Amino acid sequence: MKRVFLHLLYISASVLLCLTGVSCHDTIDEPEPEKPGKPGKKMARTLIVYMAGENSLADMVSYDSLEIAQGLSTVGVDHRVVVYIDDTKSSRLCVGTRDEKLQVVKTYARNVCSTDSAEMENILREITSTYPAEHYGLMLWSHASGWLPSTNKKSARRRVYGVDNGQRRGDQNSNFGPQMELTTLANVLSHLPHFDYIFFDACFMQCIETAYQLRHVTDYVIGSPAEIPGYGAPYDNILSPLCQIAEGDNLANLMNAMDIYVDYYENGDGNQYKGAELSLVRTSALEALMTATAPHLQRIFANRTTPDCSAVQQFYYNPSQNTQYYDLQNLMYHHLSAEEYAAWLTVFDAAVPLSRLSPTWYSTHAHPTNGNYCRIAEPAYTGGISVFVPSVTYAQRGYVTAYHAYDWYKDTGLSATGW
Repeated sequence: MKRVFLHLLYISASVLLCLTGVSCHDTIDEPEPEKPGKPGKKMARTLIVYMAGENSLADMVSYDSLEIAQGLSTVGVDHRVVVYIDDTKSSRLCVGTRDEKLQVVKTYARNVCSTDSAEMENILREITSTYPAEHYGLMLWSHASGWLPSTNKKSARRRVYGVDNGQRRGDQNSNFGPQMELTTLANVLSHLPHFDYIFFDACFMQCIETAYQLRHVTDYVIGSPAEIPGYGAPYDNILSPLCQIAEGDNLANLMNAMDIYVDYYENGDGNQYKGAELSLVRTSALEALMTATAPHLQRIFANRTTPDCSAVQQFYYNPSQNTQYYDLQNLMYHHLSAEEYAAWLTVFDAAVPLSRLSPTWYSTHAHPTNGNYCRIAEPAYTGGISVFVPSVTYAQRGYVTAYHAYDWYKDTGLSATGW
């Protein structure tokens, strides 16, 4: 009787094991650990930092990526930061969140040319599809030259955005190789999800020509009309405001990020450079600004005229004291009547609602009387966004012909001036 009972108990246990799918030789499957950055999960915000550093800024890549790693603890739980890095080591993709350290998730087998349009688009598309979000922010990190294209492909002096030498070089003479033109950059970004903002951590990119060309791909453009030191943004402190989600308008958070950036160079560790120049453009107001500015530019530049700009704020000096970057507001201030300027300024303020301009900033091409520093001469009449003033000299260099490719030139009707 006892044997029959044990036999029935064995049969019952065997049936139970079969029903539960577990045998005495199996182990319970452990769930796979979640991959870094939660790929595939749609989060509130993905901040993309695109670092084209295969050039003389290569040493700064490690510096800024370390700051990003340190700043992750300040971002929200529903935010992620994705960093594409191309430097002397490799081309790689890193990701981090508040609860996960910044870590490499992919190393590209080849040496990616980060200023090639197809490569850039593929990388950004890979990021936005792998790390989807309700909101995207984009920081573009590298060398840059505003709207000014390279008319000499062997020269490093002129680069709209980035330079990639393709040789994993990072010395001071490594700024050669492919660069990305402004029209190409705008085209690449037009194929991607809309960005809440594009923040240029690169020299000279806050010019009306750049902002206007990018007006369809982002709500805001932030950048400097002048040079910025190689240290760039203090990422450990600005990640928090850049990743904040605000109802309707992100102006308060973006202004906070700008304040932190400039204060770093005025009062913080970057004080050795004595300041920085930043402004913010609201792209939805740019077409109104273009309409308001067009008749004034047509008059000022009429009959192929180069106006007197000796008193107008410059953001770049070269040995011949020419510049491709005059402050737009200051140009209008010196060339419009008081009534015209007041009316125009209302439209300008709607398009450029925020600016943080230090009294001085460091420049490798400063005016000889100022040592290594440039100065804001008329802060009350300076807006922090530059504009090109054509001249015969620049026409001879090919800059004016290159300028014809930009929407700002076309839409303001500058072709009627003979330039």
